[in-house]
This record gives sequence, structure tokens and C-alpha cells, in this order.
Amino acid sequence: MNEESFNMKLINITLAALLLTAVLSAFASCGQEAGSVGDTATDGTSEGTQADTERTAALTEGSGTADQIETVEFSWKNGRKTLIRSGSWAPRVCTLPSGELISGYETSSGIKTMISTDNGVTWKGEASASFKPDKNCANVNFFLFDGKLYLAYRATGDQSDGFFTSLQVSVSDDLGRTWAHHSTVCEYVEPSHKFKGVWEPCLGEIDGTLTCFYANDFPSVTSMQNIESMTWAGDKWSERTVVFDGKSHDSRDGMPVWIRLSDGTYAMVFESTHYRKNGNPFVIRLSLSSDGKKWSSPQNVYIPKTSGSKAGAPGIVELPTGQLVISFQTDEDASVKGDSTSVMKTVISDGTAYRKLNVSHFSASDNVFGTPDGESSTWTGIWYSGGYLYASAGTRSGSSLNVIRVIEE
Repeated sequence: MNEESFNMKLINITLAALLLTAVLSAFASCGQEAGSVGDTATDGTSEGTQADTERTAALTEGSGTADQIETVEFSWKNGRKTLIRSGSWAPRVCTLPSGELISGYETSSGIKTMISTDNGVTWKGEASASFKPDKNCANVNFFLFDGKLYLAYRATGDQSDGFFTSLQVSVSDDLGRTWAHHSTVCEYVEPSHKFKGVWEPCLGEIDGTLTCFYANDFPSVTSMQNIESMTWAGDKWSERTVVFDGKSHDSRDGMPVWIRLSDGTYAMVFESTHYRKNGNPFVIRLSLSSDGKKWSSPQNVYIPKTSGSKAGAPGIVELPTGQLVISFQTDEDASVKGDSTSVMKTVISDGTAYRKLNVSHFSASDNVFGTPDGESSTWTGIWYSGGYLYASAGTRSGSSLNVIRVIEE
């Protein structure tokens, strides 16, 4: 399907200078398991037009409402679905400075990447990107930083002395054509062979420093799983900082995905067990931070509509309008519950100021791949760049992509 046939519903997108600023910044950073619009000035202020400044002020001060800023709507049924690669799972994509797309995905022989020069229609140049051949490598995450492309992943496996779990980082000096091992963020051995450890690394930048957020249930500082972070010191990773220990909001938090917003602040989505006693094993929650270090109390973003159902594997992007698009997988519509029947969905915020967001400010969910009951589209990722939303998931066909035009430029 060509661009003209996307047949998108566009609503009052008139801030041309703002769009240009956001698109250029999108090329500056590939982030998270899901994606980010990119960075702004290092002092946390937005550069550009007066309209840009006024929009940022409205959002950060909480005076922006759905009828005060421009918004956009979309439907994934109008997207273009393509197959990245069969025999692979849990794909992620992001945009390179050249405008090309790169995809990363899990295979039976480690993590691989490929490049697309036609906006995701075809893929070529498969390269190996993980360096633990005797381990199970998963949780792909891209981030473009200081002129290099980084890829974080976890590597796990049972061995004679216990369950081995680690977070690894690979680096590419040629934007994904070839990869080399960069560093080990952390690694542990759980001696009782329980399936506990460190999971879902998500790279970003705070104060000009490469930073990794991740989930940790061994060794945790509480009985709950922690969300933690480490920073790159140039030759090694720092000691861990506990972002959430789970105790204050009674939750085993996991799969953190965080981005820097266009106003210089940060947003993080994660899966939470806060409502497990009410019949939902996992829900999606949102936390905000002015500096990437101190985070607000979590707000609900998505609670499955049926009892016994869960929502997990979140992703987040910011549109140039200031709206947040959040992705996840859920089995809320499935007649038989579980990951094997979970499907990828998204919700979009209505333009409400970030600090006022809660579940009431997000749209109804949209089934990204139109996955029917009994099938799955799981371990999902989302990315925005240049007017397009990119959604990726593992489907029955393999690593799949849905591309939709949401903003005309």
C-alpha cells in the first residue's frame, strides 16, 4: 500500500514549525523498547518558535486541555502491515539519522538486526547483535547516543551453579551494519535455580550520560521486584539506583520503558501488579519526572476490561502534538487467557497536560494488527518519526510491522 492510500483522518495539524523541530529531534535519538521523539536543549527548555514555547508551558504547567492544543486521531486498520522476518520474535524498530529504519529481533541463534530503506516494506543486511551464544538473548532495545547506535538486551540461562541472568549492551559504529560487544550492565547467579534476575533493559540519556533502566527481582531490596537504573561512567556502569522498590504502591513493577519528552522532562510506563487482588494480574501505569531521577507516584493508564486479564509489555512515544501513544499486550478479549492469546493494542492521550494524565484521559484501545481471538501479537514495540507511527510485534507469521501515517508534513 502506498502513502496516498493510507487514508488517514487528520485533525487541525497547523503547527508547522513545531513539527519540523520534533521531526529533526526524532532523528537524534533511537530510544527504549518502544521509542522516543528525541531530545531538546540540554537545559530542559524547548528551542524553536513562540508556538512551541507556549505549547510546552501549557503542558508543563497543567493549563493545557483537550480543547486548547491540537490533537490527532488514527486507526491502525488504515496501516500497512509487513513482515520483517519469519522465525523471529519480539521485534523493535527505530529511525536512523539517514531516515532508514533498523529492526532488531530475537531468533533461535541470538539477536539479529536488519535495515529498511523503503519505510519498512523490505528488509536486508541481517547482522548478529548479541554476544552470548550459550545464553537465551531477548528484550531488544535501541538507543542512538553520541554518534553511535547502542542495543541493550538481556542474556539468561540455567547453569551448574544456578540461574544466570545479565544485561548486555552492544554498539555499532556504522549505524547497525555491524555490531560489537560494548559492556555488561550487571549480572547475577541465582543459586536455587529459580527464574529470577534482571530483565528488560531500556537505554536513554540523563544529564548527558547514557543510562539504563531495568527490572530486578534478584537480588531485590524488597520482596517485590524493583525498577532500577545505572549510568555509564565511560569505562563501567555505576552502582544501581532503586527507582521503585514496589513497597510504597504494593506492586511487583516490571518492564520499564522511559523517554525524554519534548519539554525536557521524562515519562515512564511499566507493568504493575497493584490490582492483582482485584482480578487483574498486570496493568499499565505511568510515572513522570522533571529530571529522570525523582519520579511521581504512578497513575493508571490501562486496566483490562475483563476480570482475570492482564496488560503488559508497554511502550510509549510522544507525538509532536504533545499527545502520548502507549502500547501494550493484553488478553482481555481472549476466551482463553495467557500470553499465547494476548494481542497488541494502543491508547492515545487526549491532549491533557502530562502531570494531570490518568486512565480517563486516554482513548479506547485499538487492536494494532487486528489479531483475532486465539492468536497473538506479543512482546510489542512502538516508535514515532517523521509523521509515521511504527508498531512491531511477534505474530504467527514472525516479527511483524504495522506502519501508519498520523501527521501530514
